[in-house]
Amino acid sequence: MFREGDAEAFSSLYELYVDDMYRYGMKIISDKDILRDAIHDVFVKLFSAARLPAEVRSPKAYLFKSLRSQIYDNRRLREGGLPSTSIDNVPFNVEWRLSDDAACEHENRAETEERYRRALSVMTDRQKEAVYLHYTLGFSFEETASMMDMNIQSVRNLMSRALAKVRKLMSLAVFLNLFV
Repeated sequence: MFREGDAEAFSSLYELYVDDMYRYGMKIISDKDILRDAIHDVFVKLFSAARLPAEVRSPKAYLFKSLRSQIYDNRRLREGGLPSTSIDNVPFNVEWRLSDDAACEHENRAETEERYRRALSVMTDRQKEAVYLHYTLGFSFEETASMMDMNIQSVRNLMSRALAKVRKLMSLAVFLNLFV
């Protein structure tokens, strides 16, 4: 494992997570150059350190948290100083995904899409990010809290409020299936 500085393990770590990191980063920032630079910077710093910090229990969570911070730092540098918003207030953009196969399962594609869009519109960006990290990427509540610089109970409350809003508008199972 890369904890011991194994270059082959480092390469495997990169291959395993780089695509998910890119998708996650695109939800935070649409500037592909800043995102690519941020991913590069995360891995250069990690490689330069030659190992994961000893306290890291989840390499995936560590990489994603590092990416989130690096995007903010790169954005701040590119804009020539501190932006007026913190990383916690940066928009989190999710996409609409309903394949033709899935459309057959839904009696009215237009109605499902409209409900989905309404569900997204009632969620804050922080709620969207927490739901994405936990349900789409599979992070635990503890990892999600660490990545978002929140305590675990606050993340649980944040997601609970978000999902209660969604349930009022559409089936939670359908929503989570479409949330990418």
